[in-house]
Amino acid sequence: MLFLVHIFLMAGASLCFCAGVGMAMFGRKKKFWLTWHKRFNTAGICLFFAGAATALIHVETSGGKHLAGLHHQVGSAAFFLASGTPVQAYFMLKAANRRTARATHRWLGRVSLFAVGCALVSGLFMIGIL
Repeated sequence: MLFLVHIFLMAGASLCFCAGVGMAMFGRKKKFWLTWHKRFNTAGICLFFAGAATALIHVETSGGKHLAGLHHQVGSAAFFLASGTPVQAYFMLKAANRRTARATHRWLGRVSLFAVGCALVSGLFMIGIL
């Protein structure tokens, strides 16, 4: 049961992250883009935290080893990258050199989304769908 909850939470997080990035990429001409960018990514990070917690509980209760496979390692990297992106966004607003901070935020977001995608694909390989 926890396995399915993990899958649904992470799928929801991935969709929210894609929507948030899409809003930043394609919705910048709209007045409300930043509000929705924050909302989508906040929802995504909340779902991502819940999905990671569910995975940890599932591995612990099933007697498995933490960080034993590629999916676990890539997922952990994605977790830390995705966690760092909103923290960096907060400091970006207060940075003296906003141009560099904005570029860092954009690249951290891109790398985070790529890592989430890699974790998704490796998870699908792990369960035999791909």
